[in-house]
Amino acid sequence: MTTRRWFADHPEWLTLTIAAVLWVPLIVALAGTFTLDHHHGPDGSPHPSAGFDTHLVLWVVMVAAMMLPTTVPHLRYVGFNTRGSRRQRSILLFVLGYLAVWFGPGFVLALLPMPVPAAVLVIVILVAGGWELTAAKRLAMRRCCRTWPVRYTGAAADASAVEYGLRHGGYCLLASGPAMVALMLAGHPGWATVVLAVLMSAQKLLTQPHRWRTLVALGWLATGLAVAGATAFD
Repeated sequence: MTTRRWFADHPEWLTLTIAAVLWVPLIVALAGTFTLDHHHGPDGSPHPSAGFDTHLVLWVVMVAAMMLPTTVPHLRYVGFNTRGSRRQRSILLFVLGYLAVWFGPGFVLALLPMPVPAAVLVIVILVAGGWELTAAKRLAMRRCCRTWPVRYTGAAADASAVEYGLRHGGYCLLASGPAMVALMLAGHPGWATVVLAVLMSAQKLLTQPHRWRTLVALGWLATGLAVAGATAFD
């Protein structure tokens, strides 16, 4: 198989490359600047919480790096249903629509004073765990598998790609938003970011994720109790 043929058969390659590259500044930022409670640096010395701009940029980078790989089936669908010469353009418009949905919650979170009280963080973590067991979560996950018509070329193709991204982003936000909010308020610890990225990819890309939703909810419960315990003994 030639290189050109491989790229033609994998129109998602550019978006996944961008997502992979974004993991580099994300890991650097999480490892060097942020800790679980935002109060102390890696050496234990106190440091101020990051500002609005930093939190908003980090949210956008975090969402792009963690969530775009979960959209691979939709990236391929858009790519294969638009004119070959404008394939990446349609995919880019889909991605912009998708990320636009996530921008709103990130903007609100960036306005919050950080760090949040430990009790609030524990509640948010437990809510994220409880969300895994709700009918709304299951419905959102099913809707995440849906596709919408994409026009072949012209302005109609541009509009349909953006609309597709907005629709899919909305259901994805409903399914994974509580988990991402909990991660943001927890200070985006590196280990939790990686674990959550793997978990959300598995939930969207593997079949029948509802079979292990109870296990996921118990993981969130254990995390909430661990945070509560660490706070009590701090």
